[in-house]
Amino acid sequence: MLSDRKMELTLHSPVGAEAAVYQWPLLSGRGSDKHDGALEIVETIRWVMEDFPELKLPLENNILSNCDTKNFDSMKKLCDKFNRAIDTMVQLNKGLHKPDFPSRGLLRHIIQQTYNQSVIEPEKLNVYQPFSPFVYGETSYDLICRMIDQINATPDDVFVDLGSGVGQVVLQMAAATQCKICWGVEKADLPSKYAEVGTERSLILIFVI
Repeated sequence: MLSDRKMELTLHSPVGAEAAVYQWPLLSGRGSDKHDGALEIVETIRWVMEDFPELKLPLENNILSNCDTKNFDSMKKLCDKFNRAIDTMVQLNKGLHKPDFPSRGLLRHIIQQTYNQSVIEPEKLNVYQPFSPFVYGETSYDLICRMIDQINATPDDVFVDLGSGVGQVVLQMAAATQCKICWGVEKADLPSKYAEVGTERSLILIFVI
């Protein structure tokens, strides 16, 4: 019976890192902020295909066209076929240079996934007393991309974000630059809590993908 089976999905890494494991069912968040993790897995596969074009033709034609994201068996079949293609590519590319950073499109997807899975009640981030110093705001991904293009970060640089919120800018800098270390400093309890969860999740996703 389905209830007796281990309900999890696995995605292998195209760079040979530890696999990402997803527990079924894959819905996260609440109300209007509920996210379908199955759709996010499909989007992850699509972004991996963009970064590794040799996977695009076999995967797009053979596994993405008939996938039912509401059905565990269909999603497991999708992941299994993806993993076989990834394992073959990793073996063929063994010893070759691996990309230093994910593409900006893939990284945007990773950071959004991290936010969806760690920030359970985003509406609470904007609950604060009038004139409070804890006013919450987020810096856009595209703005940080433009900043990265201007600063030319090196392995000797340390990045510090004062008032780092849920940590998205820190994660972006850590994944997209050569900075030796990236720190986030946040005084408010709730964003700090979400940032800790997000950091753990993003490290898995960034190094896996």
